[in-house]
Amino acid sequence: MHTYIFKPHTPPLPRSRTSGQRDGVCRPGAIRLWFRTAIRNWKRRKMFATLQRMDDHLLRDIGIERGDIARVVDGFTNRELGMRPVSSEVERVETRCVRPAT
Repeated sequence: MHTYIFKPHTPPLPRSRTSGQRDGVCRPGAIRLWFRTAIRNWKRRKMFATLQRMDDHLLRDIGIERGDIARVVDGFTNRELGMRPVSSEVERVETRCVRPAT
């Protein structure tokens, strides 16, 4: 027979909490949340502008209609918002800040 130090159905001891933590998750402060939101909104506007500058054929190739750009960008995660455009023409336009002639 096995000897038990604790009874088998004894609940575990509660973990000690440090200041600023709740259930092991560190909560960011108000300034950090504001900064993250500002960066996300900046990336969102940048992605929206990049997709708007693309021509309709390129947008169709990636599966986006011009009217759906706002909806698609709103659904992007933080990682997707950090993507760089693939088209070399769009990349050149971004560096010159000039709209291409159509």
